[in-house]
Amino acid sequence: MRNIPPHIEKEANRFYWIVKGHLIPDEWSDKDVEGIYDSYMKRIWGNHENIVQEHDFEAAWSDKYDTFEKTKTLK
Repeated sequence: MRNIPPHIEKEANRFYWIVKGHLIPDEWSDKDVEGIYDSYMKRIWGNHENIVQEHDFEAAWSDKYDTFEKTKTLK
């Protein structure tokens, strides 16, 4: 589990999805995730076409989050 605010983690993953097309790897540190949040925000700011790249992000995020919550509950 990460020690960063959930909204920062989700937004960092959304930004990464827009640029790279997939979620941030689980192995990355909190510092790396926060770095993505800061640097990718600048990278996509004002890019009105980025909304096209968001396609399927919510489904991927929900799948990852739901899987994590189910695993956490089973332990």
